[in-house]
Amino acid sequence: MEGQKQPQIRVGYACINLSIKESFRNFRLSAVQKQDEEKITEVMWHNIRLLKKIIDYNIKHNIYVYRVSSDLIPFCTQPYVKTLYEKRVLQNHEMQQYLRDIHSLQEKYQLRLSIHPSQFNVLASPKKEVVNRSIAEINEQTRWSKLLGVSNVVLHIGGSYGNKEEALRRFKANVGYVDCKLISIENDDKTYNAQEVCSLCQDLKLKWVYDYHHCRCHPSPDCAIEELLENYPPDKYHLSTGMPHYDSRPHAELISKGDYRGLIKLLEKSNILKADVIFEAKLKNKAITAILAPKEQGYWILKGENEE
Repeated sequence: MEGQKQPQIRVGYACINLSIKESFRNFRLSAVQKQDEEKITEVMWHNIRLLKKIIDYNIKHNIYVYRVSSDLIPFCTQPYVKTLYEKRVLQNHEMQQYLRDIHSLQEKYQLRLSIHPSQFNVLASPKKEVVNRSIAEINEQTRWSKLLGVSNVVLHIGGSYGNKEEALRRFKANVGYVDCKLISIENDDKTYNAQEVCSLCQDLKLKWVYDYHHCRCHPSPDCAIEELLENYPPDKYHLSTGMPHYDSRPHAELISKGDYRGLIKLLEKSNILKADVIFEAKLKNKAITAILAPKEQGYWILKGENEE
């Protein structure tokens, strides 16, 4: 709209920081089966230390939005891992301090931290064993996420399994078994569009996440997206650019300026004044500085455009 103030945008990225020459570590299930306390403890400690290092980097570089790896504590529902997590993390003074420091930074800078449990966590599945495993993993990841100050545990609904109505019914029933305070449902690029997700979240009083590129790949033909966003605003947003074509599902290395402008225009039409956006791009944190210039307090503006 002409004369309308441009939305204020905080941007972030997912998991891996390409400017820090370290990676999150993992261990095999065999380490759990062998009860390899040293290996499992080493991985958990390394991952928590690295998370603190990444958050320090992010704050220094004006990045206040970040998706924490859901593998921060690998195999977190395995009884032996849970026991070691309690003993070697929650009862360890150094690790306690790391967790407190991360949470304190989140509160001080109002960071938007989120996690996205793996695609294998499906509450709409017709298989009871899949649902039970998903409930356990979502609840365990939510438990340690709260210690970090995470705001969103992002899920997809899942597949339609030949009957979308029945799948949605199962999801509604099963989501009652997870800690819903942080649960945020995202529209996907194949099955459940933004209108369906928004409607579900309104019914269940859940947060939701609007993925701009997913909406391009799998649109909502029966509604105006700007009205959807205005009437029940998403808690956060995802932005990616398709490759090799703009509507291809795979993510490109960078976000195109055209896609960024497209999201901004949509937010303006939706009367949304502030938004937290995750850039889903292969170049991670470097995708932010490729097209945006920092302002202050986590906000960014497109390079070459005057601040208004």
